[in-house]
Amino acid sequence: MKNSNVVLLILATLIVAAGVYWYFFTGTGNDAPLTPTTAENAAQSQFQVLVSELQPITFNTGIFSNPQFLSLVDLTTPVAPEMSGRLDPFGSVH
Repeated sequence: MKNSNVVLLILATLIVAAGVYWYFFTGTGNDAPLTPTTAENAAQSQFQVLVSELQPITFNTGIFSNPQFLSLVDLTTPVAPEMSGRLDPFGSVH
């Protein structure tokens, strides 16, 4: 009885090992393709189509000659220059 259990255990182990070998080493598993996928190609071609459909960008510069634009006043506040700190704040004091 003990001898038949050992034979069955060895046989089951060989069958499982053969299945694992077949799945991983015969090339029928889930290998990544070496070429880009069709989804990437489709996205790239869609992008190229959209780029080709773009029209040149134009701006209406007439606003710069508008009297309301010309009446704008610059409200910036001048900042007075200040002394900077020590060149090396972590250096020793002389």
